[in-house]
Amino acid sequence: MQTVSDPITNARQRAAEALKKLPWLTEAQAALGWGIILILIALLGAIYLSQTSRIAIVGRRVQLLQEDLDNLKRQNAEIETDIAAAQSLERLEVEARQLGFVPAQADNIEYLVVPGYPADAAAKENGSGPPPDTPPRNPPHSMSEALWLLVKAEFGNLVQGESGE
Repeated sequence: MQTVSDPITNARQRAAEALKKLPWLTEAQAALGWGIILILIALLGAIYLSQTSRIAIVGRRVQLLQEDLDNLKRQNAEIETDIAAAQSLERLEVEARQLGFVPAQADNIEYLVVPGYPADAAAKENGSGPPPDTPPRNPPHSMSEALWLLVKAEFGNLVQGESGE
């Protein structure tokens, strides 16, 4: 027979009491663990939804800005078309005629010789240019003739190794 004060009996009784409390603690711990897991899942879901909504808002802003850019490009194209129409040669000719201008004829052109003009002085110093007694050349009678003379002069300078300036 053992007495109540026996150390082995006391240890057994404490172990039995601990075993009785153990299933309750493990159930509480399991419930706590599942609760923490559910809270983490809810937190991650909230973060995911928040990020998704932010991305959707930024995407919509980008879409609106892209629409604004497209509208501005369209307006710029319309303005460029208006500018091109305003600068067309036909329109400018009509405007010039309305203002009283007429096409220039060779016999209507008067040349004014300015003595001591700086270009003449620079040509004399360099020894280039026409001699002082050379009469002025006849002006071109058409735009194509003027362009041909310009191209001819530029290529002539290139062949001679000059820049034309």
